[in-house]
Amino acid sequence: MRRILSTLLIATLFTTAASAADKPNILWITSEDHGPHMGCYGDTYATTPNVDALAAKGMLFKHCWSNGPVCAAARTTIIAGMYSPSTGGQHMRSMVAMPEGTKMYPQFLREAGYYCTNNSKTDYNFKGDDAAI
Repeated sequence: MRRILSTLLIATLFTTAASAADKPNILWITSEDHGPHMGCYGDTYATTPNVDALAAKGMLFKHCWSNGPVCAAARTTIIAGMYSPSTGGQHMRSMVAMPEGTKMYPQFLREAGYYCTNNSKTDYNFKGDDAAI
């Protein structure tokens, strides 16, 4: 019995170590009101060396547009993955209740075992649980 438990324990340790190594690190930076005014997008006036370095090694979105007309509505569409009119949150400070069962992006990440934190903007355009962001 001990031999079986020891074998299972060792197999579990190696499986956990392998899956942890396969999980990529994610750094999600949200900036909804700047347009292409960064060096990584070709702006020669902007001095953004840290963002440029991250973009060079990570993912850079080249064909995307905000589907929210103002900042808080735009942030809500990004974190919820839903169009503003589908939630009623297209107007600034509308503070709508999200449809029941709606999960925010950080909730999906947490369920996948990631640690998530929001160290600045919490000004979203919906009522809800702050733990969701």
